[in-house]
Amino acid sequence: MTITSPETSQQFISLSGPEVPRQDELFTPGALEFLAALHQEFSVRLAALPDQQGGRTVSRDWALLVDQHLSEPPSSFISPQRLTRAQDKVLCHGAGISAGLVDFGLHIFRNAQRLLDDGRAPFVSLPGAETEEELQIWQELFIRAEQLLNLPDGTIRAIHLRPGEPDQDDDEDGQETTAGVLMPRISG
Repeated sequence: MTITSPETSQQFISLSGPEVPRQDELFTPGALEFLAALHQEFSVRLAALPDQQGGRTVSRDWALLVDQHLSEPPSSFISPQRLTRAQDKVLCHGAGISAGLVDFGLHIFRNAQRLLDDGRAPFVSLPGAETEEELQIWQELFIRAEQLLNLPDGTIRAIHLRPGEPDQDDDEDGQETTAGVLMPRISG
């Protein structure tokens, strides 16, 4: 199934998953335009990131992906997949785009303003294996998403768990971890 709109004709997005109930509520022309804009702006840098996972392509259950993003009420937290993994069912020019970008983009596009209207903010939980370069791209993605969606600066926040740094706490599996919160810089 291919979905295009005049806004996405330059960065054409197609969906290769089987059609599932309510997918049109998630993959609206506006959501596809938003994903295309983020992909167009960040794809070269994402492709250059070192992949410590061995170039994995993610093949998630398509109905689960759609249901997860359509849950009500919307969750404040999302744990997107790594930026270095490709989502095999959301394509640009036939190639899978970043699975992390898809998870983040769909969640923020669909829920950020609704969360703000409810007095809450969207949080992104990063798994902890990101490089400094990947963390910088995440921060820039937050800023760009806020700009594209006309959200107040600093709306999107992240929690990042990094193993083995000073001032750690032991979690229940005995691994030392440090939690950090990334705050987008306010552009001036």
